[in-house]
Amino acid sequence: MSFNQIVWKMAKVHYKKYIFYFLCNSFAVMFFFMFSTVYFNERVVQVKKVESIQYVLTVPGVALVVFTVFFISYAHNVFIKRRRSELGLFMTLGMSNRDISKLLLLENGVIALFSIISGILTGTIFARLFYLLLMNSVGLHGVPFHFNSKMFVYSIITFLIVFFIAVGKSLFHTLKHNVIHSLKSDKVSETIKMKSPLIGGIGLAIMIGSVLGLYYTYSNSIAGGEYLFLWAMSTFIGLYISLYQFTSFFIELAKKYKPFYYRRLLFLTNLDYKFKQLTSILMLVTVMIMVTILYSTIILSTYILTEKQAIDGNPFDIAFIQAENKNNLALEELYSIVDQKENPIQKHLVIPIYSYYQKQTYSDWSFVYNFMSVDHFNQLTSNQLKLQDHEFLYYINDDPENAASGSNYDQGLTLPTRNGEVTYTLKKTIVKKNFNNLYNLYDCIIVSNSEFKILKDHLDGFESNIHLINVANWKNTTNTVEKLDRTLKSYNENTPPIVDVRTENATEEDLFRIASKVEDYNDNKNSNGILFFVTTFLSIIFFFGSFILLYLNLFSEIDKEKNKYKKLNNIGITAKEVKRIISREITALFFVPTIVGTTLAFLYIVAMATDIGGVSKNPEILLHFFIVAGIYHFIQVGFFLYARKRMFLHLTE
Repeated sequence: MSFNQIVWKMAKVHYKKYIFYFLCNSFAVMFFFMFSTVYFNERVVQVKKVESIQYVLTVPGVALVVFTVFFISYAHNVFIKRRRSELGLFMTLGMSNRDISKLLLLENGVIALFSIISGILTGTIFARLFYLLLMNSVGLHGVPFHFNSKMFVYSIITFLIVFFIAVGKSLFHTLKHNVIHSLKSDKVSETIKMKSPLIGGIGLAIMIGSVLGLYYTYSNSIAGGEYLFLWAMSTFIGLYISLYQFTSFFIELAKKYKPFYYRRLLFLTNLDYKFKQLTSILMLVTVMIMVTILYSTIILSTYILTEKQAIDGNPFDIAFIQAENKNNLALEELYSIVDQKENPIQKHLVIPIYSYYQKQTYSDWSFVYNFMSVDHFNQLTSNQLKLQDHEFLYYINDDPENAASGSNYDQGLTLPTRNGEVTYTLKKTIVKKNFNNLYNLYDCIIVSNSEFKILKDHLDGFESNIHLINVANWKNTTNTVEKLDRTLKSYNENTPPIVDVRTENATEEDLFRIASKVEDYNDNKNSNGILFFVTTFLSIIFFFGSFILLYLNLFSEIDKEKNKYKKLNNIGITAKEVKRIISREITALFFVPTIVGTTLAFLYIVAMATDIGGVSKNPEILLHFFIVAGIYHFIQVGFFLYARKRMFLHLTE
């Protein structure tokens, strides 16, 4: 019998090893290709450039690459570990290192080829399915599903690089070991290194300290999220140490309660062995669960709150600035566009302002003072404020939580008029969002009516009006805003261009653009919807990936586990007791990472929410967290029941 015949016969006998290895690699290709169909979608690429969300979309991509690298490497290590004794047998029969290398490269090359083909085919089917379901769920009908060369090239090249690095590494170790070591690879026990509950406590302390540090930095408006990466790395280091020593720490506590400990001695010692052997896997699964729930909650909250953000950021449905020869439509023409029978105007304010540009000494920029009379300010804010001459209010058009503390005008305001310098005294600073975000109108100087007239006469500035319009239903103003925008642009193109200080650092389009609630809502819904879609897509991939990792670990050593439980049965352990031990072990391996990952995600959300006032002021964030975590745990329970049933069948048959 030739070597080729021997190899072929052994492959047919152990075909399950090859099928399992092939499926793992096929899954890896499928996952990465599915994500590529989203990441390299032409519409998504446009949003990345226009909306500046490149970094946000890069994070899931990097996370997926890390997962793919680890997943392929681990699957290959499990496959080669189960083949090492066979390779040792081939060596004893006279197969040379060259033949072993040729064999490994050939079978891995064939598996890689079929994995790429099947992964891309299944990825195409599932990507299309998820694409339609998720796009319809978030209402993004303007993002077409299509393929391009980048999707295929990046998926195939990434897989091949990781795959053949793993193959090269295992080939080196296989050829390095002697024949006896390879033959005994199945008989060599894996020792447990270092049991120290104290080190486990240190790891837990590192985790707690990193979460507290994150909470402190996010509570500090200056530091913000600058140290997020540092705290995340500290959390992961502490997590690894804690998982490695978790069972040792738990066993030390259990020993203090003798009845509890001795009734579960076999389970605890076996679990201690499993946790130490699978620490890397359990940590990766925990981090994947944490990132999935955390990221999904943040993006879900952002997406659901899109309407609220549009309303809060735009008190009026339509707003624009009118100058002497820009946006200067007659009221009849304006009303013919905006005031429709099915959506009539409910409110229309015209607020005069006077803008003075003061050149800065050490830069090319000009500082803008926007003056408004107190009567028009009262009309805008429904107040009854009064001001004396040479008094002013400093008004900041922003939410109080976002505005910086203090003011540039605490010592008053001095202006160089034609009649000499005039000084005004600050009476009060008011911070409140009362009109939409318009260019160079972040703040205003509110003065008395008489002073407003004096400033217009003695200060070289520019007069303009703020038009603020509310209609019956702002969601039905998309066509209205588009028509008004076209009309204003057409009007402005037929008037002389502005060539003064106002356009030194801005364009006419910036100065006189429309700031509408519906436009802001549609833009945010589009970008947030794509983020939500990508995150959900990645969450699905990570969820199945984490389950496959756990499943792979449970069944990679199934023969050894079967022999172990046969020996336990020989010394009197019943099948019922074996099932109970198996159930407890699988429960711990499935739900310890899930619970820890969910807990870390919750703590990170609480810490990061302090940047926007905390979860007490934003309870909807907690609701979204529990929705995401609940769905994740519900599906995880289904996978756990399936894995437990399969394990029972394998070990007790």
